[in-house]
Amino acid sequence: MKLKFIGTGSAFNTKLGNTSAYIKENNTLLLLDCGELTFDRILSLNILSDVNEIHIAVTHAHPDHIGSLGSLIFYCYFVKKIKPIFHSADIKSFELLDIMGVTHEHCYLYNCISDQVADIKNLNLQLLFIPTKHVKELISFGILFLNLITRENAYYSGDSYEIPKSILRGLECGELNYLYQDTCKADYAGNVHLSLRRLVEVIPEGLRGKIYIMHTDENFDFDKAKELGFNVAEIEGGIE
Repeated sequence: MKLKFIGTGSAFNTKLGNTSAYIKENNTLLLLDCGELTFDRILSLNILSDVNEIHIAVTHAHPDHIGSLGSLIFYCYFVKKIKPIFHSADIKSFELLDIMGVTHEHCYLYNCISDQVADIKNLNLQLLFIPTKHVKELISFGILFLNLITRENAYYSGDSYEIPKSILRGLECGELNYLYQDTCKADYAGNVHLSLRRLVEVIPEGLRGKIYIMHTDENFDFDKAKELGFNVAEIEGGIE
């Protein structure tokens, strides 16, 4: 279950855009995260052109993951005449939408409490929000996907400085097909993102072909990551 990426950069690496990905089938879109730059990129790539059902899931409420969410919801509702479906396990995401003036009139709002499965029938997907460790000020989640037809699954980490043990176990026993992981060059005590050095420590060489690095910071060494056996998430349409 490979994701398509709208952007792969960290909050300050705007050249690569805000990290955001999507799955689109059967005229149905699932968007993962919607940072400040994401809405503009969605319009540029014409992602919404043939869509009549829209799901949005966010991992946490930092601006580079939710910054243009209000604009996207209003565009879907007023321009596309589609009422999008918003999935989150973080109450602060709903509070931010309320401040923006987004209501139940504009969007279906579903609080996906941790360990509660969300179904997206048109994509044959189940979503599970898994608590992760990022910053003390916010609750953060990764999202585990299961395709009910192919039985493939994938994990999208959001921002996190460690990989949950359940995800590592799934990777080791062959139950997890793809792992999309927040990875950075920065490596220091107290880092709120996972450094490439730490990723090497926790992922055995034989499993690295299942890992796709995303949310990279400036001057990240992509060649080194590939030499170590990891994949790098590629941005759809490239960088202008």
